[in-house]
Amino acid sequence: MPIKRKVYLELKAMYDFQRKKEYNKEKLKKAIDMIFENPDVLFEEIWGKMQEQDMVEAPNDWVPKDDSLKIEGEE
Repeated sequence: MPIKRKVYLELKAMYDFQRKKEYNKEKLKKAIDMIFENPDVLFEEIWGKMQEQDMVEAPNDWVPKDDSLKIEGEE
């Protein structure tokens, strides 16, 4: 279920950080999928070591795959 826009705006910093993490997870997963046949083990290993300073900001037009991190109106 997407985040209600009003709730998102009230907790914008927290949701923006959660979305930033999710964007970076998706980006890493996609890169690993293209390289390895069984990427889950490597993905979990790398993701477990990733620090916030290693992450990049999500573009404004990015929509997370995880419905619980989508903002109302995002598809």
